[in-house]
Amino acid sequence: MSLDEYYRRLELPDTASPADVTRAYRRLRAKYHPDRNKGSESIVEPVFKRVQEAFEILIGKREPRVAGPMATSTSAGSRGKAAPSREHRGPPARGASCLIRLFVPLEAAIHGGEVDVSYPVSGPCQQCQDRASQCARCYGSGRSVSGTRCTACVGTGRPLASHWCPACLGAAAMTYRKSETVKVPPGAWDGQRLVVEGAGHPGPNGGPPGDATFSVVIACGSAFRRDGLNLACDVQVDFVTATLGGNLEAQILGRALRLTISPNAHPGSTIRLLRHGLTDSMGTRGDLTLQLVLTMPAAVSHLTDNERQALREMFAHAQRRATQAIPPCS
Repeated sequence: MSLDEYYRRLELPDTASPADVTRAYRRLRAKYHPDRNKGSESIVEPVFKRVQEAFEILIGKREPRVAGPMATSTSAGSRGKAAPSREHRGPPARGASCLIRLFVPLEAAIHGGEVDVSYPVSGPCQQCQDRASQCARCYGSGRSVSGTRCTACVGTGRPLASHWCPACLGAAAMTYRKSETVKVPPGAWDGQRLVVEGAGHPGPNGGPPGDATFSVVIACGSAFRRDGLNLACDVQVDFVTATLGGNLEAQILGRALRLTISPNAHPGSTIRLLRHGLTDSMGTRGDLTLQLVLTMPAAVSHLTDNERQALREMFAHAQRRATQAIPPCS
């Protein structure tokens, strides 16, 4: 029986890679396993055994049942010829591009910056670059010098399963993670696409890699509340500044903002900064709302007893005026 028949059992072309063989075997094994076909065991069991046999022969675990020494792969265009090596075929080609979600912090989305990202790509196996991808005895031909089937690779032209790289099982390719630093422009928006040339999947046969397209997803941290393009967050103000009014410098989104606090500011009072929020694809920018949270100034712990008593009397006097509706003295 030719190797073509074993590939057909797995519903594969005879150019399938070892990884393709393994994937097809697992799929068909699950489909025709007698345990998954209760009541139809007599029907699926022969199919299951043929799938098992095809897999073991194609990976080199079992000798194929042949009628003669010429029973090698006989795909169209290669009838009567030796089975070619199935690894590293064709000229170098450009790799595929990939689309990756890029989670961008608020600060980088508003002011611009760089974001590190790690993502999966498929490329040559790093552990078997120097390993032979063809049978060392027949150099991938599948035939011995005398013209008979090569006994080292049973006519496949590839190393047997026992000689395959343990990382990729002879596929010579695997999925691994790639790291990239993506430059984010100021005013980035959700869904904006940033292209980094050459950051995609590696090219087949040593070809150049494809591109990576990063789709922006703005990540709003727990310190901020978002409503569309508008942002809101808390800002701490000591009660002296809140009572008397004054200027306050606050670090917000990586920038120092100088704020003016009106006298008698209450907890929960807000300051609205126009066009300090997020931007959309049309250039429209939202606002940033700051909600005041009152705190105690650090100097409170250094007040003397007399100063504390003076404060008590001052606030008590103000409270009496408020109760009696006496206007404050000018």
